[in-house]
Amino acid sequence: MRAFVWRLGVTLGLGSALLINGQSLAGGDRMDLSEAYRLAVEQDPSLRAAQARLRASEELQPQARALFLPRINLEAGVNQNWENQEFGDLGRDSADFQSWSAGVTLTQPLFRRESFALADQADILQNQAGLQYAQSQQAILLRVSEVYFDTLLAQDTLRFTEAELEAVESELRRAERALEVGSGTVTDRDEAQARFDQVEAQRLRAENDLRVARQNLRSVIGQPPRELAELREDFTAQPPSPDSADIWADRAERNNLNVRLAEGEFERSRTEIRRVRGERFPRVDLVASYGRNYQSDSLGFRQPGATQPGFDGAIDAEQTTVGLQLTMPLYAGGSASSQVREAQAERDAFFEDSIDAKRQASLEAESAYLNLVSNLRQISAFEQALQSVMSTERSTRRGLEVGLRTTLDVLNVQRDRFATQRDLAQARYNYLLNYLQLQVAVGSAVDASTIDDVNFFLADEAADEIEDLSSLDEVETPEDPDRLEQDNDLE
Repeated sequence: MRAFVWRLGVTLGLGSALLINGQSLAGGDRMDLSEAYRLAVEQDPSLRAAQARLRASEELQPQARALFLPRINLEAGVNQNWENQEFGDLGRDSADFQSWSAGVTLTQPLFRRESFALADQADILQNQAGLQYAQSQQAILLRVSEVYFDTLLAQDTLRFTEAELEAVESELRRAERALEVGSGTVTDRDEAQARFDQVEAQRLRAENDLRVARQNLRSVIGQPPRELAELREDFTAQPPSPDSADIWADRAERNNLNVRLAEGEFERSRTEIRRVRGERFPRVDLVASYGRNYQSDSLGFRQPGATQPGFDGAIDAEQTTVGLQLTMPLYAGGSASSQVREAQAERDAFFEDSIDAKRQASLEAESAYLNLVSNLRQISAFEQALQSVMSTERSTRRGLEVGLRTTLDVLNVQRDRFATQRDLAQARYNYLLNYLQLQVAVGSAVDASTIDDVNFFLADEAADEIEDLSSLDEVETPEDPDRLEQDNDLE
């Protein structure tokens, strides 16, 4: 009965961990890494902000072209005028009239040196916005991959812990039966009970870790995750190509997005120097204007008592002008020279930043490459270690049957086997993450194709371990034949 209750608890515990937020393992298709990335892209606010900035940068080109196109202004005004004038002995006269004016002015820049620098800056800023958008894509690619593989590792950890707890419980039952028939010791039973309690605590922690991991994944993709696609059983890690850290470092120095952004800022600072210097050169504009002025009656005056009328009428005049306008700045208090020195200092700073970005990119590429190579070796070592520890476990069990090994020896080798399985799973996930980080370092992970490359290694069908762990049948370990005969005699 105790074994059945514990097995039922294992089943319910695993089910509660994997059926979070009402998501059934059997319901719906499994979510793979590509789908998780797509969902994250659709709802990530930082990526949407980068998209908005990219759209804004597309308007820089029309603004740059406008620097070379004419400007046309319309001016108009209407006034009500009251005048009271006195002309010596002629006396005082007053006038009350209306006036209005309207005109159109066209200004066509012919030579403005700073406009060429501003046009070049528009190209650079638009390219920078594209690089920043690609950076946001890389950031979310890494973020969703990390939480996805963290969730898979948490699932594996829980699965291995459940399996270890099942194996320890089986040893505990065997030790209790052996103690009951007099062929076992209290020490064997207590050691098995202590190990059972330890693994049970680890199981509770693994369940909580899985819940936290799924919540982290939910926050990234914007919805509760379904069952996740896991690594294929035939997964085989491949060495990076080319197999040279120097080549990857060189690629990173040329193509890393941070390097390209730093180089873009350096180029923009150089055009800023040209712009500031260009403002000290003369400007030549073609200016054409057409205007009309109208002024109503009562522009003249009458002498008091005079019979000869003065001017009493309206004025309606038109004016058209076409000409060249030269503007030459001569002195502005030294601000122009100061702005040039400021721009030169900024240029020097951005140049140093570009050098630092190249060094950092080279270091990131070399580190990711070395980590990838290390993961390959770790995977190979853990696979070999797993075969060795399984062989050791079989030998230890045979030794226990003939009395050469103790229950503690079996428990220890079981612990080593499950620990090796966890380490192997983690090494495989780290391999895939380091592959992505290497692609980011060399500026290649800017779209979903990189995610699809990794997604290829994920299985399409559910793993069989879940069904095995949910079985309510007891799993017995091999017993000593002599002890089985003693049990039959007692019965």
